[in-house]
Amino acid sequence: MIDLGTRFLETDRLALRRFTLDDADAMFNNWASDPEVTKFLMWQAHDNVDVSRAVLSEWVPQYNKSDYYHWGIEIKETCILIGSIAAVRHDAKIRMVHIGYCIGRQWWRMGYTSEAMKRLVRYFFEDVGVNRVESRHDPRNANSGKVMQKAGLLFEGTSRQSDWNNQGVCDASNYALLADDYFRRCRTSVSIVRYDAKYRDDMLFCFLAGKDAVNSEAPEQWRKPRLSEDMLDIEGRYFEQGDVFYLAIDDQDRVVGMIGTQTISQTDLWLKRLYIKPELKGRGIGSKLLAAVEHFALQKGVTLIHTRFANWYREADVFYPAKGFIGAEPVDDYTRHMVKRLK
Repeated sequence: MIDLGTRFLETDRLALRRFTLDDADAMFNNWASDPEVTKFLMWQAHDNVDVSRAVLSEWVPQYNKSDYYHWGIEIKETCILIGSIAAVRHDAKIRMVHIGYCIGRQWWRMGYTSEAMKRLVRYFFEDVGVNRVESRHDPRNANSGKVMQKAGLLFEGTSRQSDWNNQGVCDASNYALLADDYFRRCRTSVSIVRYDAKYRDDMLFCFLAGKDAVNSEAPEQWRKPRLSEDMLDIEGRYFEQGDVFYLAIDDQDRVVGMIGTQTISQTDLWLKRLYIKPELKGRGIGSKLLAAVEHFALQKGVTLIHTRFANWYREADVFYPAKGFIGAEPVDDYTRHMVKRLK
């Protein structure tokens, strides 16, 4: 689990962003002053905008913490702030986050809350690397349970008189989703094949799209994706050197991922060009490509697989440790080096 903090996130209709002190009026008018909104919550409706301002003055400074997760829910088309969603509790030891949310009554039953919840579920599993996302609701507030269900969380049971809210002591209906369940559900059917020239143009498009997505978080001078020389000569740079280059092909015969190898000794090889189409990340494609390389390495007698990536590349910092890679001596001040020993 790598805490990344409250990053800006988007859905089709929503912008999930950090609160600012300027949001006090919207917070008070759109949801925080309504007793119907807070009926099953653990905080009282705000009596005036000064209360909202005071709450925001407590929230905003916490954004400098990497383990603070609290978003305002804003409709993109109108820029209207309609509610909040947050990891109200988290436990790094078990890699768990507990999500809570509320939006203004005017926007109930429009799917906004479940849309925001789905985006956070994806963020916490795919980017932060949690193992468990959970939430709960008062059974009398059935619509809140529907939000959890639509976001993919599974009902785990009701704990009797285990909670409290503005209605007093109450039961709690518990929902959760584990990383294994999430990624199993998101799997995409692909075939792993050896590079063939007929896929060249599609592969290059996939490479540029994948590189562009990675570079979106890079320092300014590294953000321009470009074709590397080895990508223009797969046969010469990989196969003629005794290495491999695999492609992930979907059921429409399109390239959705790739990986290559660079053997440096009888026992060591480096991973090269592991890229996945950005919209298909988190669906097991990278795992399948890596498994193909490991099979090739074992047949070749290789015992150590190396990889390197920029320090700012957080997705890689989650993916590789989950696949058994451990930190090794850095390549330079800007690059992480990880290695996996094969059995």
